Amino acid sequence: MPAETCQMPSLIPCHQKFSYLNPMKPFITLILFCLLHISATAQHIQHDLPAAIDPTKYYLFYLHGGVVTVKGDNAINDPVPEYGPYQYSRILDTLRAHGFTVVSERRFLGVDDSVYAIKIAKQVDTLLKAKVPVSNIILVGASAGSNVVLLASDRLRNPEMKYVIMGGCSPDIYKYYVELQLTGRFLGIIEASDSRGTCAKIFENRQQVKDFKEIKLNTGLNHGFIYKPFAAWVDPVVQWFQIYAPNYRARKPILIDGH
Repeated sequence: MPAETCQMPSLIPCHQKFSYLNPMKPFITLILFCLLHISATAQHIQHDLPAAIDPTKYYLFYLHGGVVTVKGDNAINDPVPEYGPYQYSRILDTLRAHGFTVVSERRFLGVDDSVYAIKIAKQVDTLLKAKVPVSNIILVGASAGSNVVLLASDRLRNPEMKYVIMGGCSPDIYKYYVELQLTGRFLGIIEASDSRGTCAKIFENRQQVKDFKEIKLNTGLNHGFIYKPFAAWVDPVVQWFQIYAPNYRARKPILIDGH
């Protein structure tokens, strides 16, 4: 018998090695790329609690701004491209580097904010039932994410829970929260150059609000101050958290573009 016998149809030259996978290689490569991309993204964004809850850890829930809802991670807000991309994953990685187990979920259009608030309230309850001290938990909302944080406060009604709202208040927005029983400790972070201003009126005459503090930044970044993990807002958040979590040690944030 000859060393090599070709039994393929005459359209395929005998000297070529035939593989049914050859025509599929571009598709297989594309599928593998997509899977790797999804895997890499999943490392940054964790929307569920860890399978094993460690009561000694610190848990931070981050609620992103509206442009991420519409366009996803690293989205550019078309009317204000000067803000640059909303670095959602980078923000989460930065908060993680500050010693937090970060829980965050991209919200989608057409889903009411109350759905996310209910889910977060249940996750916080799960942490508390697992003996995580309330002092080890904080919710942080940026712009549109501030609304979810406030709705979650109404559901949790825990006087020791900590909430941060950043760049989320227009002059009349307080009217939407009149009927809510906001409860806990609140930190507001606003930017002097941002058209969105103080949130103080939301918290007026609230017996269940244990304390409210507001910090005004002067970065000159307008509403873009929430688009990156700028030390200007990260540092106040971790320093304020440290006040109520005595064993937590805040780290000095790294400046980004001088802020």
